[in-house]
Amino acid sequence: MSGAIVRDQFGRHYVDGGSQRQLFTIWCKTPDCKRGEYSEEIDVLARSVGAARNIAKQVLKADYIPELYISRITRVWYN
Repeated sequence: MSGAIVRDQFGRHYVDGGSQRQLFTIWCKTPDCKRGEYSEEIDVLARSVGAARNIAKQVLKADYIPELYISRITRVWYN
């Protein structure tokens, strides 16, 4: 990824200057979360699931507590 990760007015993270075509929600947990519970969700604009995961990893590393980890990724359909 060449650009910096930025956030738009709707709270979605994306790579500045990148190809953002799809919206993904990244569901994050801490080790003490029960099944079906999530501690945090991150909205990401990306071109693929892998790109969304990479953006979310960088956002978690920079902005959140270190115990959070990615548990689930869902694609959000919108117009």
